[in-house]
Amino acid sequence: MSEPYSLLRRAWLPVALADGRRAFIRPSDISSEIDGKRIIRIASGRPDCDVCLTEFLIGLLAVALPPADAADWHRRYREPPRNAELQASFAAFSNALELDREGQQFFQESEALAGTPRPVASLLIDAPGEKTIRDNADHFVKRGRVRALSRAGAAMALATLQTSAPSGGAGHRTSLRGGGPLSTLVVPGTSGLGEPSLWQRLWANVPSGFGGLAKDAPRIFPWLAGAPVAATPADAHPAQAFFAMPRRIRLVFEPNPGGLPCDLLGIVDDVIVTGYVTQPWGRDYSGWSGAHPLSPYYRPKGEGAGLRPLHSKGSRPGYRQWLGATLKSGDGRVQPARCVEEFFERAGQFPAAERHVLDRARLLFAGYAMDKMKPLDFSEALLPLIITGDRAGDEAIRRLAERWVSAADSVSLQLLSCVRLGLFSGRVEPGSAVLEAVQTCFWGETEHGFYAGLHQVAEAITARQDEAELARVEANAGAAWLRCLRRAALTLYDDAVPVGRAIGRIKNVIDGRRILGLALSGYGRGGEALFGMLDQPLPRHAEEAERQAS
Repeated sequence: MSEPYSLLRRAWLPVALADGRRAFIRPSDISSEIDGKRIIRIASGRPDCDVCLTEFLIGLLAVALPPADAADWHRRYREPPRNAELQASFAAFSNALELDREGQQFFQESEALAGTPRPVASLLIDAPGEKTIRDNADHFVKRGRVRALSRAGAAMALATLQTSAPSGGAGHRTSLRGGGPLSTLVVPGTSGLGEPSLWQRLWANVPSGFGGLAKDAPRIFPWLAGAPVAATPADAHPAQAFFAMPRRIRLVFEPNPGGLPCDLLGIVDDVIVTGYVTQPWGRDYSGWSGAHPLSPYYRPKGEGAGLRPLHSKGSRPGYRQWLGATLKSGDGRVQPARCVEEFFERAGQFPAAERHVLDRARLLFAGYAMDKMKPLDFSEALLPLIITGDRAGDEAIRRLAERWVSAADSVSLQLLSCVRLGLFSGRVEPGSAVLEAVQTCFWGETEHGFYAGLHQVAEAITARQDEAELARVEANAGAAWLRCLRRAALTLYDDAVPVGRAIGRIKNVIDGRRILGLALSGYGRGGEALFGMLDQPLPRHAEEAERQAS
């Protein structure tokens, strides 16, 4: 091989354009247009790699072009740097971004590793493992899909593995955020129906305080530091959170005289990667509690417990998960990603003419659900961001959302209790598919009402309504939320416990619905607590409650 493959000078990042075409760009092209068309996002064809490459670029910007202050951040959001400025900023770290030179290589060990090369497909987190192949159990993700990668494809797959590394057996460490971390990235709104540009997606998530100089490179990019050393926060630059390297890997490069296409990107490179060598006992990042700025964290119960990263559970996140990941829980046990918190802080400086950036903003949840070494699912979801642009207003929305989620929890538990009474005479049926389905449907059926109500209150706060008017809007929204909960719970009860199939247990069916209806009308300890959470007046007459429950 002659000239090293530079990830700064080569066009290797796969992107989607506003007209639907795909192209390959250099990192310095992220704020440019191609043939007059905006670049809107990374588009490799693999969602896990798309998220990883997006995070890589956010980290590179945070290091090489950090916002000096909030005003500087806003200026660059409106006026992206030109290609030449980005090239000059990234050039200070060019030696960290070469894939196949002798010695230090991108996300790889600096020295050759001894051992038999593994197939390059094993770089992919969802590739079937050796035991799965031996047992002929690769039913859903088949072997043999990936035999050769271009250098662009290999860089993409390698960075994704190091960033999201799951358990890999004895000595093969997980990523800085554990196996298959959850990422939450702000997607800013636009004035029209189109998507934001790639620059806007990236810059919206660039945190402050991670800037570095060329002399800091070995503490930022661990592959420049030689053999694995202690990887404690005290020994490293904070920005190493973006470029952590828990796995000891060395790619195997070969000439490509036959013109084999890359099995991920479809391009033909004159050098391909067919395998890699790995050894255990890479860098241990267990001490980096709460350090990654693109992930939410939680604090387990127990005195002195440190922050731990949240992980995907495999299903679409609902508004229970949304609350902690966007607005922070009142007890401080769940903390949003730093990029989300900083976006909220910067929101107040958007003028009225740019209010669409906030009103139409969303939050991308993305990550693998893992069962130790086995990936169960890679989930992506776009949920609303509700931002008033005012710290006191955001806190008011947080308190309101917390009470609404608590109310929904209360109704969910009451619904399951009544369904158990109607179906099983109140006995506990562990693992009942019916109960699980009822609970899942309840959270799904009430999701739209939750966000719609919060948006209504947020709009009143943003419009700077007086206290009396704001109290009226909040009371009306609370009443609408109560109606939403009541409608969903009673409908799901009737679907799960139909009277026509209740031979021999008709009394239980009727009692279950009556108890549920009374609680949803403000009667009993549970009903009074529910109405209290939503600041709703309790009904005056039991007859009215019986009528509403029937």
